[in-house]
Amino acid sequence: MGATPNRAQDGAGLNPDSLRSIRAGAVWTALPLRDRHLLLWLLAGDIVTAELASVLVYGQLRTAQRRLARLAGLGLLRGFWAASANRPRGRHAFELTKSARLDIERLAWPGGRAHPVPELPASAPIHQLATLDLLAAFLRHGDPLLGEGLVAWVPERACGRLFDGFLRPDALALVRVRDKQVALFIERDMGTERAEVLAEKIRRYRSVLAGQFEEPVSVVFVVDSERRARTIQALLADRAGPANGLRFVTALEEHVRRAPVDAVWSDAVAVRLEDHLESDSSAVRPPILTSGCLSDDGDALAALDERGVETLPALGSHLRT
Repeated sequence: MGATPNRAQDGAGLNPDSLRSIRAGAVWTALPLRDRHLLLWLLAGDIVTAELASVLVYGQLRTAQRRLARLAGLGLLRGFWAASANRPRGRHAFELTKSARLDIERLAWPGGRAHPVPELPASAPIHQLATLDLLAAFLRHGDPLLGEGLVAWVPERACGRLFDGFLRPDALALVRVRDKQVALFIERDMGTERAEVLAEKIRRYRSVLAGQFEEPVSVVFVVDSERRARTIQALLADRAGPANGLRFVTALEEHVRRAPVDAVWSDAVAVRLEDHLESDSSAVRPPILTSGCLSDDGDALAALDERGVETLPALGSHLRT
């Protein structure tokens, strides 16, 4: 009986033989392919909810919840509650653990990255999730038969690296509708930035992107209310600069989530997204991304991380790589 307290103290540390001590490399080949694709996407995507994981990979929400819990049990993911003062209700989310990120990076780039770049800090998790809600909406409503939907998505930190942090879009998307397409630099505006911050952001976009592209390029402020949309449109009108092929538009978040292509994307004139597109003359047209795109398709993974910019050839010579 006297030995019981000592045994309890000796066992207080993490058991090295437990599942949580297993490194990613040791279990990698035993994981289902869809788990591996999700973990690889998280190197760029950073954060995921069960709802988004069900759209990207698992199909069913309950399956996503079960697999994420299993990956967390293996020590590959860390679950946490994402909330903020403006979004106090929050959501439960997952991210790679530090050790798993290092291991999976070694698996993805055995010889190291060809062109190492400094990592930029990510925005607050609740803001990242709000942006990724738009990705989920595009995937849910993608229609290969109609040729409508998303063909590439570059997440936030990868976007920032393209411009050495001078521009920090929340995402970069290439959207196609039949024989037309447009590149969208997405700003998920949650109503917290002051007018002078927005004005500086607009100035930077114009200084880098205006007049640089033959293909249509738009900066999209996705907002929570009509009032915020009017504020941004007034700010754009007051600080009007040369357009030179660069468009600034606003869209309501609830409309984009309901039907991205059919939503109103306004540059002071309410129009559908298709009205902002121009004909695509390229011979190769990437496939439309839809729900479940990462379940067994390695090519889709390349369209949803930093390699997605390769789908936008017109941007290649202008972005800071």
